[in-house]
Amino acid sequence: MKPNLWLAAVLALQLAFNSFAAEPPAATVKPEAHSLKDSLLPASKTGGFAMDGYILWCSSVIKVGDTYHMFASRWPAQYGLGGWTKYSECVRATSTNLYGPYTFQEVVLQKRTNNWDNSRVHNVKIVKAGDKFVLYYINSANQTGYAVADAVTGPWTRLDKPAMKMSNPAILVKPDLSIYVFGRLKDSNDVNRGIAFTAPSYKGPYSVVANGDNLLENNCELEDPTIWWANNQYNILLNDWKGKATGIVKGGAQYYSKDGLKFHLVSQEPVFTKNVPYDDGTSETFSRRERPFIYTNEKGEAIALFTACLPKNGPARVVVQPVKNYLPQN
Repeated sequence: MKPNLWLAAVLALQLAFNSFAAEPPAATVKPEAHSLKDSLLPASKTGGFAMDGYILWCSSVIKVGDTYHMFASRWPAQYGLGGWTKYSECVRATSTNLYGPYTFQEVVLQKRTNNWDNSRVHNVKIVKAGDKFVLYYINSANQTGYAVADAVTGPWTRLDKPAMKMSNPAILVKPDLSIYVFGRLKDSNDVNRGIAFTAPSYKGPYSVVANGDNLLENNCELEDPTIWWANNQYNILLNDWKGKATGIVKGGAQYYSKDGLKFHLVSQEPVFTKNVPYDDGTSETFSRRERPFIYTNEKGEAIALFTACLPKNGPARVVVQPVKNYLPQN
């Protein structure tokens, strides 16, 4: 080999070595955390829960035996979406298929005259705590209480006063039966901050976390959280109240927290928007899509997303989107 060709080859090898050495090992590159959006499947066109003449909102589901029991808020469609403030009540519907369709069974709770829940029964969330079924709900803003029963069909015993100063409760029952509740507090500055309460059991007492400070990073705001435990962390999906997290007002924003004290955004891309694809190849864009609820299996995998959807014509209904066995990886 001629000297000049030999020198060029040496220089090329040296440059290649320097370039390789400058790159960090692949193992040090943290993989991107994938949100639940990546596992969403088309919604069942014939599933979910709808009732002629009623607006349906605020769904949550629990399985008892071979039956799925949905607890939801409803009120007569004649009063419009704002009718929830006076006429919202809790109803129960059932299905042998998680994705529906669900069939109405009964009115569970209604507002009570001369008691703390004298305006409405709204934001209903059903959980199982030991051998008890506990149904959390709100009256007016920042008033959350609950009812308890030995069976999913009742009868229900209610509290005589609210248990927490918050709205939109999302309840996590831990293995030791202690309770973590994440929700929304609208303060005097019209800021909807994410706050949490803890209790040794569903009976309370409920203690506010971190003095009621906003637990969402970057002081983001929220509405309608749902919570589940997976990957040794708290996971939350909520409506991005002012679009601070996703850039889309009321888009679906997903957060996680290792300690329940500070929640971090998984992705700036919204998990869901107002558009819903269906399993028949069609899709529908709703005027409003809110109140997400995540249903998980015994492994902690998210397998269904329930949302309250208001079409451009007709009353709101609950739409169910299957999820392909999602576990967070962050």
